[in-house]
Amino acid sequence: MFSCKKDKDVEPLTNTDLLVAHEWRGQQVLVGGMDVSERPEIKDMLLDIKSTRLTLRRDGTYTAVYEQAGSMQTTTGEWSLKENETIINFDLLGDLKIDELTTTNMNLIASVERDGVVFNAEVRFVKNN
Repeated sequence: MFSCKKDKDVEPLTNTDLLVAHEWRGQQVLVGGMDVSERPEIKDMLLDIKSTRLTLRRDGTYTAVYEQAGSMQTTTGEWSLKENETIINFDLLGDLKIDELTTTNMNLIASVERDGVVFNAEVRFVKNN
């Protein structure tokens, strides 16, 4: 049987909706297109991305669980979106540009300084199942 009733239009998801929908798992860090997530100096600067689990909440708080120096750490803090939801700000990290955000992928661009040289690192997360 078919109904004559019109389906409600589905509102498009906002970046906030996508960010808080589930937990994110760190996948890799790209610099110049190369995965550098296993390099010790990257783990020292950014943390072990592959061990990272990130939960963002609608109230503007987050919890990050990750491995550092062989032990699991938990960090909590606040996050917000800026510049028409194109920048995510973490109280402990500052601004990161949202390069891609879908229901399954979150790619963020971080500017990192090391020995006076600034470079962009693409930090990739995927939906944690």
